[in-house]
Amino acid sequence: MQHNGVAFLEELIRLVADDGFAFAIFAVVFAAAVLAFGFGAPPDIVASVLVLGVMAAIVENKLRAKN
Repeated sequence: MQHNGVAFLEELIRLVADDGFAFAIFAVVFAAAVLAFGFGAPPDIVASVLVLGVMAAIVENKLRAKN
């Protein structure tokens, strides 16, 4: 029986190793960079976009894994 922390880390590694997840995170970082440098958005807006984008990428990956 695996420890919960080990199982969590193994699942996290599988999540990050997925190509779809990596592409989604790249798109989020690109969008945040455009907001930050292209439009001069304040840091709190850029941080919000990054957090929401990462959360959306995780949820999308979980939903795809179930199908």
